[in-house]
Amino acid sequence: MSHRLIRPDPDGSWAVLIAVGRYADLPDMPEAVASMELLADQLSGPDGGFDPSQVLRVVDPESAREVVDRVAAAAARATDTFLVHYAGHGVTSTAGHLHLALPGTLDERDHVPRTALPVGTLLAAVGQRAAHRIAVLDCCYAALALDEPAAADLHLLTAVDRARRALTNKDTGLTRFGEELLRLCREGVPDGPAFLPLDLVHHHLAVTLAQIPADAPRHYQAPVPQQRTVDASGHLALFRNPAHGTSCTEPGLRARAAFAYRQFAIRNRRQPWHRPQAVALLADVSADAARSLGPDHPLALQLANAHGHAVGLLHGAAAALALLEPVAARAAARLPPGSKELATINATLRSWSDQPPMSDQPPMSDQPPMSDRPR
Repeated sequence: MSHRLIRPDPDGSWAVLIAVGRYADLPDMPEAVASMELLADQLSGPDGGFDPSQVLRVVDPESAREVVDRVAAAAARATDTFLVHYAGHGVTSTAGHLHLALPGTLDERDHVPRTALPVGTLLAAVGQRAAHRIAVLDCCYAALALDEPAAADLHLLTAVDRARRALTNKDTGLTRFGEELLRLCREGVPDGPAFLPLDLVHHHLAVTLAQIPADAPRHYQAPVPQQRTVDASGHLALFRNPAHGTSCTEPGLRARAAFAYRQFAIRNRRQPWHRPQAVALLADVSADAARSLGPDHPLALQLANAHGHAVGLLHGAAAALALLEPVAARAAARLPPGSKELATINATLRSWSDQPPMSDQPPMSDQPPMSDRPR
């Protein structure tokens, strides 16, 4: 069952984006400002849903009053959609409440309530006038905002859960949350609708942010973005999907497979659904490739091979071989003898043939193999 997307009416929609990059007592965070500026550009650009004159940017505000006044004034003018966004340090008080750090915030819990902006105060400033109200928090411990009474009737999207720190990427000069959100807006979702609903945005961020870098320390904790919807707020679509209509093209099929690989790689005992979902995604991608390119096309064979390998990692050797043997036979008949695609497919089959039936041990790697893995 499909759901009708909700698009903002630009005339009645406003956004206020706040970023703090300069601090007196906390580490500076220029990545917060850079991420906010690019997100504001995206919201007000040709692929966004807001009039540029109604997207307000607040950088390094000196006081909580300044922030609240700017948010309340814009929210009072919004009749359709209102979005408030904060990027910067999140700090907690001795009572465990989330506060949003300002340039003068002191890095001591006893001083947090008087030197930082309580997140509940920010959310209360959103008011009730706009039909659709969204808060996006890109800071440490952001999901603590879910506990605030003022968040009860807002769509809330947070960079991390209640206990984790938000991350930055020094190489890109962006926050990790902002980096992945902007990448999603830039690259799109090949099998997604014409506009990206917030539910889909959260799902993709939950997968891409969960990736663990190869050089990460052992104690590395991947961000876990959180979302709470209100009524149909998950169908709100703020951005155009630049990849719409490409799901069965070769680039689209590769992008869909790459996303499935990322989801398959997630290791989170509290989220056991990722591997089964990834296998289902690979099944869909493989079937679409066979229909659109032909079952003997090199990419279709690679994707069928990847699906069979993933099924084996989930269900064992017998399940893998039932899928991989027909793929290998077709590949042997259709692909050039020296091709890297054929070599990969044969190597996958051999690795599973050496496994005892129903083995759950991965033969090569935890990621389904393709000779030309999408980047």
